[in-house]
Amino acid sequence: MRLLAEILSILVWALHGAAQTPSADEQQYLFSVLPLIDQGDLIKAETQLMQGLERYPRSAILYNALGIVQGKQSKLDKADSSFRKALEILPSFTAAQLQLALIDQKRGNKQEAVKLFRAAGETTKNFDALMTAGMGLADCEDYASAARVLEKAHVIRPDVESVAYNLALAQFKNGDLARALELLQSIPTAEGQPDVLYLRGKVLERLGKAEGTGEIMAACRAEPGNEAFCTSAALDAIRQQRFLDAVAVLQPALEKSQDSFALLSLLGLAQFRLGRYHDAISSYAAALAKDPGVDASREGLGFLYYVTGDLEKARATIESGLKKPKVDYYLEHLEAMVLYRTSPRLRSQALEAVNRALEANAKFAPSYFLRGKIRMEQNDLPGALADLERAVALDPKYPLPYYKMAQIYARQGRAQEAEIARRKFSELGNLREEEVLARQTQDVLMPAAR
Repeated sequence: MRLLAEILSILVWALHGAAQTPSADEQQYLFSVLPLIDQGDLIKAETQLMQGLERYPRSAILYNALGIVQGKQSKLDKADSSFRKALEILPSFTAAQLQLALIDQKRGNKQEAVKLFRAAGETTKNFDALMTAGMGLADCEDYASAARVLEKAHVIRPDVESVAYNLALAQFKNGDLARALELLQSIPTAEGQPDVLYLRGKVLERLGKAEGTGEIMAACRAEPGNEAFCTSAALDAIRQQRFLDAVAVLQPALEKSQDSFALLSLLGLAQFRLGRYHDAISSYAAALAKDPGVDASREGLGFLYYVTGDLEKARATIESGLKKPKVDYYLEHLEAMVLYRTSPRLRSQALEAVNRALEANAKFAPSYFLRGKIRMEQNDLPGALADLERAVALDPKYPLPYYKMAQIYARQGRAQEAEIARRKFSELGNLREEEVLARQTQDVLMPAAR
């Protein structure tokens, strides 16, 4: 029945803005073929439509119907040709424009698809056609045009909530945040629709409103099986240091999506920041078992073994990941940390590892700090000082380098500079190294867990 409805809509769309209307004979012939299409006898329907075109060679509606039947048989080249012939006869034929745009979209010809979707959206007043054009433009990431077309559909049917939602989504993607929020707030049943709550939360976040997190969490609670909702809710909660809230949304989500390594990694991160190291190790290990290729799980697990003093497991976990063709810089950094703590005899290997980390990411302050410590132990004070100064230049709120800088200045007899460095260290807060490392690791794992 869906295909029959498509064919019947041809006549409606054809009459909107057309330079000519189909003759009664053309329409009658099309209706005579509809039972075959309705029964799924597409081969016979194709044959009869081609026979009809011999009788009515300038019939845009028959060419369009033929294109639809051919498309349903995956004969895209023939369908493409039929739609183009329909448009040669009737350039403003909305149905043919949309069908041809959908073929271009399927083939990855986004620019051509956008031209056709725009043309259809500009000329038609048919609600269904406007929705097809607007959604097609959004799928092709032309959000400005999608918003304009969906706005026309919304004017025609302001009561249809799906139109309001998709228009708000296009406006959000296009950066028109105030209008998107206004539209979402006008949806009367929003509180019962998780997708509306989620989008409203995202809009509020982009507007810098703290209540956006609550909306996203509400979406996750309403639909715990939606991994995107719950991942976003947990990330927001962790970013705001609301680790208990993150655990509260993640545990029900994992009951629905037990195979989600992303949710498991985020649960591990929240548990880790709560100091529940045993639980965090279990979560990260489960995530890594489900997908050994995910760096965030391996890095989280490796770091937890490191901070709990199980350097042997930390090294084994990290080195398994280093066998991949492309290695994340933080995994190299973690290897250097583990080697440094394991034994003074491994300092040269630790230095090689931290150098590789810096080659991969020359803007990661902790790697400069670690290399500075190694160079300081090797009595390369100028090299160590250069690394420590680079670390605080990259992260001015990083306290630990100032402590080492004060030591170097003191050894060099630069008492005044040593005192300034000590004072700076105290001002920033003399946190234990483990706490600083924990915060830095969270910063790394947050984007990686997305």
